[in-house]
Amino acid sequence: MNAISNHDLFALAIQGGHVALGLADAALKEALSKYGADRPVEYPETCYELPAVYAWDGREAKTLGQLAPILDSCRSKLADEPTVQNALAAGEVTMLAAEVIEALKYIDDQRPYEGSGYMGFVPDKVIRELGFAFVDDTIPGAAVLVGKCPDPDALVRIVRDLQSKGILIIASGEVIGQLASRNVQMGERSRLYPVGEGTQIVHALNFAIRAALSFGGVQRGDRDGIASYLAKRPKVFVLEFGPLDAVTAGAAFAAVLNGACIVTDQAVEGIPEKVVQVAEPDKMVQAALELRGIKVKLAPVDIPVAYGPAFEGEVVRRPDTYIEAGGAAKTLAFELLRVRPEDEVEDGRIEVIGPDVDSMPEGGKTAIAILVDVYGKRMSEDFEGVLERRIHLFVNYAEGAWHTGQRNILWIRLSRPAVAAGLRFKHFGDILITKLKEEFGNIVSRVQVTIVTDEEEARKRLPEALDVYAQRDARVAGLTDESVDRFFTCKLCSSFAPDHVCVVTPERLGLCGAVNWLDAKAAEEIDPNGPNQGVVKGECLDETKGQWRGVNEAVFESTHHKIERFNAYTMMEDPMTSCGCFEVIVAMTADAQAVIAVNREYPGMTPIGMKFSSLAGSVGGGRQTPGFIGVGRKYITSRKFIPADGGFLRIAWMPRELKEAMRDALQKRAEELGEPGFVDKIADETVTTDAEGLVEWMVKVDHPALKMPPLLS
Repeated sequence: MNAISNHDLFALAIQGGHVALGLADAALKEALSKYGADRPVEYPETCYELPAVYAWDGREAKTLGQLAPILDSCRSKLADEPTVQNALAAGEVTMLAAEVIEALKYIDDQRPYEGSGYMGFVPDKVIRELGFAFVDDTIPGAAVLVGKCPDPDALVRIVRDLQSKGILIIASGEVIGQLASRNVQMGERSRLYPVGEGTQIVHALNFAIRAALSFGGVQRGDRDGIASYLAKRPKVFVLEFGPLDAVTAGAAFAAVLNGACIVTDQAVEGIPEKVVQVAEPDKMVQAALELRGIKVKLAPVDIPVAYGPAFEGEVVRRPDTYIEAGGAAKTLAFELLRVRPEDEVEDGRIEVIGPDVDSMPEGGKTAIAILVDVYGKRMSEDFEGVLERRIHLFVNYAEGAWHTGQRNILWIRLSRPAVAAGLRFKHFGDILITKLKEEFGNIVSRVQVTIVTDEEEARKRLPEALDVYAQRDARVAGLTDESVDRFFTCKLCSSFAPDHVCVVTPERLGLCGAVNWLDAKAAEEIDPNGPNQGVVKGECLDETKGQWRGVNEAVFESTHHKIERFNAYTMMEDPMTSCGCFEVIVAMTADAQAVIAVNREYPGMTPIGMKFSSLAGSVGGGRQTPGFIGVGRKYITSRKFIPADGGFLRIAWMPRELKEAMRDALQKRAEELGEPGFVDKIADETVTTDAEGLVEWMVKVDHPALKMPPLLS
């Protein structure tokens, strides 16, 4: 077969631009006739309207009437001479036209693809949930699968390969049906997003675009900024299977415009570094990784099931469970990691005391104790809890293994398919030895694991675990901002948000919720030149607002001289910047009398007239935004939660899900402040979602914030 010349490839892409624009014109005319020019149009749960239009065109696209001029300008971009510049212009037209076509489907139905097996538009909250995994390279890149693979089994191998490497996957076209026919799990939990077919591929493009808008601080219509950002991150590549049609070719050049490279199984002349042919499906992934310069850090784990971050969110439900421990099984289950003397740790040793899974009845339950002994010259007791919390993550990376909770509040399940494939409890040892040495190799040189399923033996070992937990809690309880002479900066997100820096203190964890003071301390020990750096507080410049000379100097350098001052204890003056990974946004109410706290999972309206997605667009990207801060959930109940602004008792509203999930911690903090009934004075969406209703509620319940001076004076 003769290769498709670049001349013909460019011509096909230009044809795709014409086709997509024609479809968009027709769809828009029909919508205008039916609804009128003032009808709002938007994707659900995003603050970026139509993201591709927002980033590349810059004009507002909030109503049907605003879309017509955008499509009109697309016509002027199309030129028929088959050059690479014209193909890229046609790619932009294809992208913007597809964005309009897809957005129109959401006018009457926020879930137009429900029941189809397609996700369609991926909400902002998913990108923010993935943010930390992107910035610490747990997800080193994203693959877009397009077309129809000639060998469905090879397609499954490609997906497993990508998942084992931590690559996020977006599927479009007939590959979705092929994967479904092979029972490959798709959806948010498996980090494999089946966005749809045809023009629905634009949801892969606007996914990457919103990463730049959310984390990079790229502004509306900044074409150079978006191009520069996407050339570096997130590292997206396209694996294209089967013959190219016009729209697919146009979309391919849209992907190139957005910094991606294309690896196709079709015979094409190719464009160096941008479009290449790899005829053998099993070699396409490696070629793409090399093109994008993606370095996979995950060490291979020798177990009989697939292993990788893609399975972190997998849930093993009761009908699929072969064996379970703890939780609803109501059996003894705990885990303990301890530093031991050198002569007490035999590196690589795995011992199972009691029966393993293959000797247990299907559908049964068991006790389990996961005991990990480590040795390292730089390892200390302070780091035990940090490493122990990784057990949850590392076990969940195994396909068919489900682990939730920590310490002696665990719930573990293994699925029937995983056990049939050969997964056993002994493999927890292989996982933990490999991953602990991979991630903490600078402080840990020996790891041995003991798995106890004999209940009597597990009970004998429980008192030691409980004693260690109590000792750790006592040490952590003594850690306050005043008791230490240094904090830590966290620049994990710098690859995505170059001008943001977190300042992590004993009483304020990182806004992603994943890095506390001890984590940062351990990280600096592991990598002295890494993203966590100790900062001597230095002279206290403002005790009430929480400002220190040494911290200011560190923030100034870490933000490329853009942020001169940082206050730890107020959200109203020089607050901490946000990257976009925040779990919760705290925002001042319209009357400046209280604050609300809204979590990214909540899709509804808040009493300040903005949804989480809109708030996030104002807060992220490394900006200081007085009156608004991004935080980790646990910070809400910290003693150092905005104390200069009235603290915990300023909170007047939060979504019900957040309030109920944190109720015990909220109640404990309220009691510490002498307000035992306070939690029930915090309104939620079942009470009100507007400003007037919140004020009425606060008066009705005699909310403590009403007795405080306004936040703005």
